[in-house]
Amino acid sequence: MPDGGYVSRRLLQLVMPVFPDRRIFRIHDPEVSPDDPGAPLAPIGVMMTATREQLWIGSLQQDIDVRLVLEEWDGQPLLPDAWDEEAKARLYLRGQLTVDMGSAGTAVQRLRLSGGVGNYEVRVYARYREAVVQMYEELFRQHKDPLSDDFQREKRKLEGVERYLIQLWRDSLPCPPRQDDECVASAEVLAVLPSAVLVVPVLVVSFALAAADAAWLAPLVPDAVLVVVEGALAEVPAAGPAFAGAATEAKPDADGL
Repeated sequence: MPDGGYVSRRLLQLVMPVFPDRRIFRIHDPEVSPDDPGAPLAPIGVMMTATREQLWIGSLQQDIDVRLVLEEWDGQPLLPDAWDEEAKARLYLRGQLTVDMGSAGTAVQRLRLSGGVGNYEVRVYARYREAVVQMYEELFRQHKDPLSDDFQREKRKLEGVERYLIQLWRDSLPCPPRQDDECVASAEVLAVLPSAVLVVPVLVVSFALAAADAAWLAPLVPDAVLVVVEGALAEVPAAGPAFAGAATEAKPDADGL
């Protein structure tokens, strides 16, 4: 808990399947291309590599989707429990971020952050990475034909077992002495408002909706799904592979983990 007893608040949480193209997926500023010179080195033998505007995460899977939980906070959150690996980085973001899956496209494009433009502290957690590798190898021993119905059915059970939690929050100067209340109040206002003051109807859409539950959204948002969570606005391609997978998966637990 930070000095003064203020507990940070979670401003946004997105739960989504991500396909790790060549065992990598990327978090970066939308104005930066992962193919630009100066991109991070491939995370070989490590979970994460980063530069000033890009963060590359190395998965142990290349044929199976993993589950990503992405959270924005208004300050440093408490450490979560029950994660196997942890890494830290600092990113400069212009108020938005993209989750890039390489040749598989984008899981989320231009997610608007409540913190706006600036430096963000980032924590990355992972679990069940080695476990999925072992289960996948066992699957090949049990079913010699990877094209068989039995193999494909068992493979689908491994989708989303390898999991990642990414928490980020805007890096800011500490409150001046004896002005904690005013500083906290200002932070709360900035956390709720987007970068531009807009009057929009708030529509909260879960990425874990069942297909039947999501059918009624089609006439309302035919081209894209707008996700508004406490002032943050994201545009997710409705026809993209990530959204299609998320609409049919089982609902996560209360924290989406």
